[in-house]
Amino acid sequence: MADTCTLHILHTNDVHSNFANMPQIASCLRQNRQGWEARGERVLTVDIGDHVDRMSLKTEATWGRANVGVMNRSGYQYVTIGNNEGITFPKEKLDALYEHADFTVVAGNLIEPASGRTPQWAVPYAVHQWPDLRVAILGVTIPFVPFYRMMGWDLREPLPLIREQVAMLRPQVDVIVLLSHLGYQADCRLAREVDGLDVILGGHTHHLLEHGERIGRTLIAQAGRYGEHVGHVRLTWDAAAKQVSGLCAELFRTKDYLPEPELDDFLRREKQAAETLLARPAVSLSADLDIGWSNETPFGSVLAASLRKWTGAEVGLANGGLLLAPLKRGTVSYKDLLTCVPHPINPCAVTLTGEQLLGVLKRAVQPEMVQRELRGFGFRGIQIGWMGIDGLRVWYRPGERPDIERVEVNGQPLDPGRTYRVGTVDMFMFSRLFPELADGGEIRFYLPELLREILAVTLGDDELVRAGFQPRWLPVSI
Repeated sequence: MADTCTLHILHTNDVHSNFANMPQIASCLRQNRQGWEARGERVLTVDIGDHVDRMSLKTEATWGRANVGVMNRSGYQYVTIGNNEGITFPKEKLDALYEHADFTVVAGNLIEPASGRTPQWAVPYAVHQWPDLRVAILGVTIPFVPFYRMMGWDLREPLPLIREQVAMLRPQVDVIVLLSHLGYQADCRLAREVDGLDVILGGHTHHLLEHGERIGRTLIAQAGRYGEHVGHVRLTWDAAAKQVSGLCAELFRTKDYLPEPELDDFLRREKQAAETLLARPAVSLSADLDIGWSNETPFGSVLAASLRKWTGAEVGLANGGLLLAPLKRGTVSYKDLLTCVPHPINPCAVTLTGEQLLGVLKRAVQPEMVQRELRGFGFRGIQIGWMGIDGLRVWYRPGERPDIERVEVNGQPLDPGRTYRVGTVDMFMFSRLFPELADGGEIRFYLPELLREILAVTLGDDELVRAGFQPRWLPVSI
């Protein structure tokens, strides 16, 4: 047996159902793996979560089974889950997602409440063995505890869990690798505080670490987003010294590889099947609903009214940038709704004082907010857009610095000292675009329904749709 052996780890993260890049990723994994294994070197292929994203036609139509089919055909060996798998899939759908997986799901901090254990489709950790090397593979996802609980899961805090697992496994293995969908800052903390982690492969924050980052004896690597890069970690194990003697990271550009023809064919078939499945009718709409991000639209008002109705609130707020395509009168299909509102965003309700509500409205009408571009927080659009409102009438002075003169809530003057229940979208609770919303009281999230699933119900309410054509933002002449 040689004194040293080389381990190559190929890793992806946050692919977010960008199927266009997957045939090239498969080619990258296959070509490199074949070359290294031909030299007698060891290879692992892993994904760090958020491979699925329900904004994709193929993912939505198959509840992620198309993603699993791709991963099977690409040769992945180990994966962990991200928040897009964990809290945008209803529990029964997540339980079924990996039913036909040819890889191992490692999800150490996800707990089935009934048993108090890792779900049956996952393992808390894995040990991959070759004659000359033993590698422990841990996996954790970001602890959005309230959301997971609403979806029917319990979640353990990652740091103490990882400490326990490392302490248990360190005497039994040569190398410990963590698949971490926690984000870059959390990974840095783990590297500083947990002795014994050799490699942390990260995700969630979409960091592109060209050559990784060393913190102590731990290498942190992350490969950006959308499958634009495949990460490569090269590790040398010195068997005589019983230690890692070499550790480095690099990135391969996906576009430098030709697509795998077999996977291209598979995806074409999946697209055709998804188109057929999502063409079925979702709701009948009584009027055309156009979109517009720089001004009030009936569709924006209808979305706000839908959120108000769904949450039982007094007021509804929904930014127009959530609406990415118009809907035409008549039959609206599930594909139409997905195209229009692809975001994995849920309704929520929050209690605001009248003063806080006025602050939101004043901020919402400013051009820099209307035109502000946004990435993350589940938002799959481009810019915030004009704020759609329901249960309100707002008289405002337009101009470079618009100002609000008067507000009525359900026909009564806004009372700064009174509290109001507001139905809106969960991204405002995380992004702090409107601090008044994030700082409000009695916040309640409504899961598992996404916005398009709510519209599939509310757009059938002809009265709600007709009311959306009544202006709520009323310009006042100077």
